[in-house]
Amino acid sequence: MRPLLLLCLCCGCADAVRVSPSISLGMNLSSVSRYSTEIVFVDVYKQSSSWFSQSKGREWGHGIPLDLSPEGHVRSLKPDQQAEKLLFPDHEGHYPAGVYTCFYDGTGEIVFGGSASVEESVRGRVRVRVDPTKGGISLKIVKTDVSDPVRNIRLVLPNHHLRYEDVPFHSDFVKRLTGFGVVRFMDWQQTNDSKQVEWSDRPKLEHDNQGTEKGVALEWLIRLCNDLKIDPWFCIPHQASDGYVREFARLVKKQLGVDRRIYIEYSNEVWNTMFQQSAYCRTKGIELKLSTDDYEATMRYYSRRAVEIFAIFEEEFGGRDRLVRVLGAQGSNPWTGTSIMDWKEAHRHADAIAIAPYFGGELGDPKTASKVANMTVEELLVACAKASRDNAKWIQTYAKEAQKRGLKLFAYEGGQGLAGSGDALENEKMTKLFHAANRAPGMEQIYIDDLKQWRECGGELHCVFASVGGYSKWGSWGLLEYGDQDPKSAPKWRGVQAFLRLQR
Repeated sequence: MRPLLLLCLCCGCADAVRVSPSISLGMNLSSVSRYSTEIVFVDVYKQSSSWFSQSKGREWGHGIPLDLSPEGHVRSLKPDQQAEKLLFPDHEGHYPAGVYTCFYDGTGEIVFGGSASVEESVRGRVRVRVDPTKGGISLKIVKTDVSDPVRNIRLVLPNHHLRYEDVPFHSDFVKRLTGFGVVRFMDWQQTNDSKQVEWSDRPKLEHDNQGTEKGVALEWLIRLCNDLKIDPWFCIPHQASDGYVREFARLVKKQLGVDRRIYIEYSNEVWNTMFQQSAYCRTKGIELKLSTDDYEATMRYYSRRAVEIFAIFEEEFGGRDRLVRVLGAQGSNPWTGTSIMDWKEAHRHADAIAIAPYFGGELGDPKTASKVANMTVEELLVACAKASRDNAKWIQTYAKEAQKRGLKLFAYEGGQGLAGSGDALENEKMTKLFHAANRAPGMEQIYIDDLKQWRECGGELHCVFASVGGYSKWGSWGLLEYGDQDPKSAPKWRGVQAFLRLQR
C-alpha cells in the first residue's frame, strides 16, 4: 500500500508529510533483576539477586568473600559461612502465593526463609509454601560438597514444576506482549554502561542466574521471539569487538526463526552524556580526529561504528533482507540526527533514524519544581498534554529529514517522562504528584493522543517504554506497576491498548 500524505495540523503548519497507513507498536522490556516487578520466567530463580555472604559475627551481607565459579555458582563455603539470595524483595506482595518447587544439582543443603517455609526436603528438591504478605523470599546454601557443589538451582512457581523447561515464560508476561510487533531488549541486555567487549564476556545460559549486570543470555531473547513470533530489537554493547558482533550475528542467524526480522542498534543514547557509552564514543572520536569538537566527535564515531556493525550483520546474513538497521539520536536536538545520518553518508547504510519522543520531562526541572509541586493532578495532566503537543514540531522536522535521506522515523522509546532532575529528585511532594498523574484516568487519553500525533507527524514504529516497573523518585516508567496489576487500573496501559485497537 502506498504511504498516505497527511497535513500535520498538530504543529500549526500545512506542510504535507509522508506517513504509513498504519503504525506498529513495539515494547521496551524492563530489566530482569531482583528489583524488577515484572515476573518473566516461571523459574523465578533466574531473576534472583546475586549471592550475599553471611558469616557468623559479621554484619548482614558482609561475610567472608564467597568462593564463586566464573558462572557465579558457589563452589565452597568457609566454616560458619552461608550464601544467601533474595527474591521479590520489592514486590510488596505482588507475586504468586502457593507451593514452589526448588530443584538443584549437587550435594548440600538449601534452606528458605522470609515468606517461604519448607514443606518437604529431599536430595535435589525442596518444596516450600510461600506467603507473599510476609515479604520476599530468602534462599540460603548452608552446606555444599566441594567435590560436588550445589548448583543449577531452579525455583519454580506453583503448578509449573512439570513443564517449566518446555514453557519457560510466565503466561501473564506472554499475554502482555500480544499485539506488539517488536520487543526492544535494551534493558534485558543491560546496554547502558555495559562492560562487555569480547564474546566471552556475554551472559550465558549456564550462569547462576539471568539477573546480573551482564543481562540476559541472548539465547533467551531469541527463544522469546521464536515462541511469541515477534521481532527482536537488539542493542550492541558500545565496546563490543568485531568478533563479538560477528558471533552475536551468527547466533541470531542460527537460532532465530527465518520469518523474523532483526532490528539492530549500536548501544543506546550515545548522545546522552550521563552514560559511559557517550564518553567512550567521545574518546574514540577524538582519537580518530573525527572532529575537534568533543560532542561532534561523539556523534561521528557513533555513526561510524554503527555502520561497521551493520556491515558485519549484512555479511553474516548474506544481505539486508531480514535486517532493519537503526541509527539513534536525540529527539529534541535534530542536529544530532542529521550529524549522525550525514557523516560519511551513513544514511545510505541504514534503514531508520530513531528518537525518544517523551513528554513532560521538563516539568521535573529544579528551577520550577516548587511551582509544579503545587499543581493539582488535573493541572499537571493539562501540562503533560501541552508538552506532548509541543513535541510535534521537532517530530515533523525529524520525519522530513529522515524522508530526504530515504530513512524511516522510529521511536526507540516514548511516553511520559515525569521525573525530577538534579535537586528536584528530592522533592517528595512533586514525586507524589507525578505518581498520582501516572495513575490518573486522564493519562489514558494523553497516551492515545500522543501516539496519534506520532503517526500524523510522520513517525512509524513506536516502542513504548516500558512494560512493567514500580514507581520511585527516578520515574514512573512502567505501563503497569506490577505484573499482577488489573489493567483497568493502569491508564497508560489502557491508552496503549486502545491505540493498538485503532490500528487493527
